[in-house]
Amino acid sequence: MSLRSLFSKLGRNPPPVQSGMSSVHATSGCTRHDHPEFQIRVSNGAVPAEDISWLLRFFEQRVAQGAKFQSGESLQVGWMLTMLEDGPQGFLRVLEPDMKGVPVKFVDSVDSTLMHLRNQQDVARSLSLPVEPAFPSLRQSAVVHVNYKEANRVLLTRSEALDGADSGWWLSDLDDEAGSEDPARFIKTSLYQLGIDRPELVKFFAVPAGLQVFVDGARIGVLGEDGEVPQIPGSYLSELNKLRQHRVSSERGSSGG
Repeated sequence: MSLRSLFSKLGRNPPPVQSGMSSVHATSGCTRHDHPEFQIRVSNGAVPAEDISWLLRFFEQRVAQGAKFQSGESLQVGWMLTMLEDGPQGFLRVLEPDMKGVPVKFVDSVDSTLMHLRNQQDVARSLSLPVEPAFPSLRQSAVVHVNYKEANRVLLTRSEALDGADSGWWLSDLDDEAGSEDPARFIKTSLYQLGIDRPELVKFFAVPAGLQVFVDGARIGVLGEDGEVPQIPGSYLSELNKLRQHRVSSERGSSGG
């Protein structure tokens, strides 16, 4: 079963084991296949319970299909690369990158994994054009403008990947129109590094090839072959735009006062 199809088949959420501000959850169907159970830690209260349940079900489905996992192996979930390690009582503990720097440091959490997956799914579902999210890997590369860390107005363009190491993403600075034609104004970096430097852009990384995302002040839009793709009213992107517009209006009002 694929990641996409499994996302809509949410299982029952097992009761969590509370540990301070975090909760520990575990699968329960892997031992019947002579496989260790998985254990995950969630600390972000914004992570929906159904997403926690989905992730546990995802692991159980992979094992039921015959997959075997052990400590030291990696497993991609959405765009995120998770790592497995031996945990207490024979569990396989699921770790994720801390999203703080390079080299990658893995921590006992799946907060970013689940939040990024949810946001990337919700971006795709916000579009009136029926599209499926196309998850890259954080290990893949992206081409970015030299000012990518500070650029306020950016255009993200995704093309078909050239090879397995390429995500297909290209980030341009809309305020450097002349430089957009100069190859010397662009560098290659990892998608993980881009996510660290511009975490607010991670939500767009699963937009499929052939589309563009522009972030221009209070507006976020997605462009297709026929122009801007309408956003479904009340959808994630639509509501995000409302919040951004309200914030910009408030800031302008404060400045004017």
